[in-house]
Amino acid sequence: MIQAALYGTGALPGQLAAAIGVAVLGCLVVLAALLVRRRNQGTAAAREHARRVRDFHRSLLRAEYDYPRPSLADLVQSCRDAGLAVRLHVAGPPRALPDPVDLAGMRILEEALTDVVRHGGQSASVVLCYRPGGITLTVDRPMDGGQPSRRPSDGLATMRRRAGRVGGRLSAGPFEGGWRVRAELPLPG
Repeated sequence: MIQAALYGTGALPGQLAAAIGVAVLGCLVVLAALLVRRRNQGTAAAREHARRVRDFHRSLLRAEYDYPRPSLADLVQSCRDAGLAVRLHVAGPPRALPDPVDLAGMRILEEALTDVVRHGGQSASVVLCYRPGGITLTVDRPMDGGQPSRRPSDGLATMRRRAGRVGGRLSAGPFEGGWRVRAELPLPG
């Protein structure tokens, strides 16, 4: 009786109802399969990016723990060897830095360049400015159409802490369409 009210005087044949049900079920199965495939592709891309960042970071750490400790310019070359396009400009005569300043500079440079890779960057520019009273490290990267994260970064906090331990300071933020990390590390005495 309800069926007759819905579909007029004739009843909907059972075979037609079954066919419509199977078609709808088939569409749902295909849609579910497509969603799972899309999620897996996104997950695979995220895993690949995380692997690239981890491998890049490890290659820098290996270079950092070489003996004798490599210079800051050598660390930049290690980044190039790991696949990041890095331009290096050295201002002032390079010189040996006291161990605490050298290590802070190395760790800050390593973290800043790892962040370039972590945020999907393919290139960076590094300026090492040797002054009589210290060294200034600047790492610039183009934004490549992306925007910086608005949430606080553990990397930035770590770099600030490292600079502060040797009496220096660190600034980071948008700069001329890109992102800049700048550390000023004084020499003791």
